[in-house]
Amino acid sequence: MDTRFFQFLAGERKSEILIFDKIEQEDGINFISFKDGSRCNEELILPLNETNWEGKLMAEISDQSNGWKFNDEWVGRQEEIWDVNKDGEKVCVQPFVPGRKKITAIPPRRTTSKFGNVNNVQTPIQNENNNMQNTYKTDDPVWIMLDKSKKMDIKVPMELIISLPSKSLYNVAKESFEDGSSKVIEYIISNLDNKKLKDSLRVALTLAYEDKQKDEIISDSVENK
Repeated sequence: MDTRFFQFLAGERKSEILIFDKIEQEDGINFISFKDGSRCNEELILPLNETNWEGKLMAEISDQSNGWKFNDEWVGRQEEIWDVNKDGEKVCVQPFVPGRKKITAIPPRRTTSKFGNVNNVQTPIQNENNNMQNTYKTDDPVWIMLDKSKKMDIKVPMELIISLPSKSLYNVAKESFEDGSSKVIEYIISNLDNKKLKDSLRVALTLAYEDKQKDEIISDSVENK
């Protein structure tokens, strides 16, 4: 069997080349697994011969001698400068300015793939409203009463359990890509499960109106479903 090679484009392992092992699926996400035991979300892998690596963590390459090369340089960085003043005292005349690291990636030469490109598999997100009808109708007296009532802004504490990427992956995005940290947050927000949000809000609202413990609310919600 021919060997497939993948190279890190960012993070602590940048430039490292791994050997393909298998494709795994977990929670509807395709992962490319490697011989060293690590794996990467398929959507973060740049297909062979493509050059736009923004937002990607790895890339497929044709062989170990034809990989990506990187030139790192600092933009706006200034080292600390000290001098002696008129009183003979040593003082800092230029504080250290960290600047930011600019990475210029040089792609490998184009080749013909033996395997075809890595395919991104997207799981369609079903609209909750397509699968479930509203419990209440607009002609319900309670619904009408609430709809016409005056509303007030009230803080409602809410706990929410969501699936998050690891902190190490967040740091990779933050350090390796422009606006990487904010893009991670936007990714998480855009993939939030509407049902989990509504279930958490349902518990929080009941706690706000009723003098109950959270465990009681959760128990009631389960029994009424």
